[in-house]
Amino acid sequence: MNTASDLGLAKTMLARRNGLRTRMMFAAIYAVAFAPVAGWGPSALWISTYSLLQACEYYLFASERARARPVRGNLALAMLALNSVVYGSLAVMAILSKGSWGLTCGGLFLAGAVLNTVVTNQRSQAAYVASMTPFGVYLLITAALAWMISGTSTYGVAVGIVGVLLVFSSTILWRAAADGIESQRRAREEAERGRSAAEAAGDAKSAFIAMVSHELRTPISAILAGAEAIERRGGKDASDGALIAESGRMMRTLLNDLLDLSKMEAGRMSVETIAFDLSALVADTTAFWRAEAEKKGLILDRLGDEVLPTAVAGDPTRLRQILNNLISNAIKFTPAGAVTLTVTGQDAAFEFSVTDTGRGMTPAELSRLFAPFEQGQVSTARTHGGTGLGLSISRELARLMGGDLTAASEAGKGAVFTLSIDLPHAADTAAPDLADVAQVRVLVVDDHEINRRAVALMLEPFGVELTAAASAAEGLEIAATQPFDVILMDVYMPEMDGREACRRLRGVPGPNRFTPVVACTASGSDQDWADCVAAGMTDHVAKPIDPGALSAAIARVLARSEELPDKAVA
Repeated sequence: MNTASDLGLAKTMLARRNGLRTRMMFAAIYAVAFAPVAGWGPSALWISTYSLLQACEYYLFASERARARPVRGNLALAMLALNSVVYGSLAVMAILSKGSWGLTCGGLFLAGAVLNTVVTNQRSQAAYVASMTPFGVYLLITAALAWMISGTSTYGVAVGIVGVLLVFSSTILWRAAADGIESQRRAREEAERGRSAAEAAGDAKSAFIAMVSHELRTPISAILAGAEAIERRGGKDASDGALIAESGRMMRTLLNDLLDLSKMEAGRMSVETIAFDLSALVADTTAFWRAEAEKKGLILDRLGDEVLPTAVAGDPTRLRQILNNLISNAIKFTPAGAVTLTVTGQDAAFEFSVTDTGRGMTPAELSRLFAPFEQGQVSTARTHGGTGLGLSISRELARLMGGDLTAASEAGKGAVFTLSIDLPHAADTAAPDLADVAQVRVLVVDDHEINRRAVALMLEPFGVELTAAASAAEGLEIAATQPFDVILMDVYMPEMDGREACRRLRGVPGPNRFTPVVACTASGSDQDWADCVAAGMTDHVAKPIDPGALSAAIARVLARSEELPDKAVA
């Protein structure tokens, strides 16, 4: 037999083993029921022989090896045939004992046995033939006995035809059931291949996006750092610096949206819960967009923030991202009038409503508003730009945080976007500020010169004493000879990556064995950060690096530097 036949026979024998108790129960009922017909002695002999045969089968095919694939296939088929021989003998005994009445009982008994054979042997053609053949012979014997009992060939031929038709129709039924099982198997295999192909395509897409994002974040970081430096110098070039900075922020937003969408599609998006100042977040967010609103002659106002708590627990980064999307969209689609952020809260339940006086939306536009890459009108992207990802991502983020984002609007009457979210109260925490820290010595390790120069520009206003290394090996050499307060470590570098460098730094005595290491990575996955923590890294910032995020990360690790010796040694 081939492999498929062996597997089908193995499954049949396993099913028989699992169904032993049911078979014995029915056999006992038949023995008692047929005792008045076949006699108590023959019935007792029948049930004893059948029980012994079941015990032998259980013993021979009880091993784990037999469960997987019974290599003694011929023995299995012989046992199936012998089972049918013993089982069907009860019908012959009934016929020989009670004549025509026994013929009726025996015929019904054999018909039930034939149907049971169809049901229990659908996975193996060999098992079906081995089990059915004895019953076919018994049906022919029944026809012969009917001839003898009636004394005429008519009854014998009739019973014989019925028996042949029963076996034939049962075989057709078995074939249909077996084909159905085979079709299901092929469908499962095809579905599995499709799932594997989809997973492979998803992994390839994720790898491609990660690679592209890593390469794009480097120039974007440089653009932002350079633009900020130009703006700080002032003079006639300040407006050009602002324009470059705005373009860089747009590129970063688009890249972040694409990465967030990829994470959501892969089910890898997550949110964090930390203490933050809600009142300051709302004030900073509206202040950030006020200049943009004034350019269009709009009033940007906020209401209700005067009673907001200063310390709540949640994800400030994602909350700020949602509010930025809502306010940005409101300003973009409001030609005149006002945009208002209204905050209401009771206990831990908060609602952030962004209301505008724009053109509003029709029901059809509202229905597709939160779909990825969809925008209210076909002309929206051409007129206002954007990819249509912001609102879709914002709603998913809101739901990840246990809240929701809804929209209400009528054509010509503006729109209202409402974020509902729970933010439990937390202990007051003052965010550390790098500007309040004395002279800080920082080692930046990155294989891209653009990134090293960008970090230097970002930290220049804080008077940081910066040392740069172009590789992990060079960084370790420098760290072995002079102490630093913070090390900024690129995660993905050729030859030796940042995690391995951090492990080596922590693994040997030296002036920076316990120095905080901030991971600089383009990957925002939880697993990536978990790997960084396992390597001994202390904090992280995402690329393209935001100056505020970088200074905040350095200030954080310096504020808790007294805890690092216990954490750094893995």
